[in-house]
Amino acid sequence: MKDASDTYIAKEEAPQRKPVELYHIWRDGGENWYYTSGDVAFTYDGNSYVPATLKRTGAKYDSQLEVTRMAITASYLEDPVIKFIAINPIEILWIEIKKLFRDQDPLEASVVFIGQKKNVSFQGNTGKVECVGFEHFLKMPVPTFRYQITCNHKLFDTGCRLTKTSYKISTAVTLNADKTQLTSSDFGAKANGYFIRGHVDFGVESRMIVAHIGNVVTLAYKMVELASGDTVDVYPGCDGRIETCKNKYDNVVNFLGFPFIPKDNPVTRIP
Repeated sequence: MKDASDTYIAKEEAPQRKPVELYHIWRDGGENWYYTSGDVAFTYDGNSYVPATLKRTGAKYDSQLEVTRMAITASYLEDPVIKFIAINPIEILWIEIKKLFRDQDPLEASVVFIGQKKNVSFQGNTGKVECVGFEHFLKMPVPTFRYQITCNHKLFDTGCRLTKTSYKISTAVTLNADKTQLTSSDFGAKANGYFIRGHVDFGVESRMIVAHIGNVVTLAYKMVELASGDTVDVYPGCDGRIETCKNKYDNVVNFLGFPFIPKDNPVTRIP
């Protein structure tokens, strides 16, 4: 039976043994963010984790191997959550959550969750990030070739065999106010629509081109880090039609589609 002194010691040790959680968020080939649920900054494995008002739900596992899901709430918005207010970035953001005791010697953190963001929503100054576990990839269907009118290859992949660098245009651009339109005289050297379905690369950011008229290309989403005067890499796109493969890329020999499949059912066609 514990005496009063034992009880006192247990109460004193309890706060010290309370674990902290370490949040590492990163973008492939790009930025890294390090946060901790603790009240002071903490260094672990050479990285400095700064305090943040983060709260998460539990990670649920079951015998049916369903994808792990978790929601993380940031009460006072920090990067990278704040980036989602103006735009929903298309880059994949990964997150790893570890738990450790700060008075442990040597320090050794246990992994609680590894996955990526799925969706972000906002209410006032609070952001809620919904995440799925990495096993999400294990449940994704593996695509196979289809009998279709358009090409099964992706532009510049190993089946297409075109060299991506041969079509790259590096050019300095100016931006409009919302950063969705890029202007360069190099765009005007190509026919209207040449860059549609292509993409623009700047650092680790990449955006799809949805329109091209004259010297201006329009992006699906703005590039957050891009500024007027910066140099970007721009690539054309392909709609998968055999006419495009022939006239734009002279690459029919590598076309993998079935362009003469009827577009409607000949059995039900009205004469």
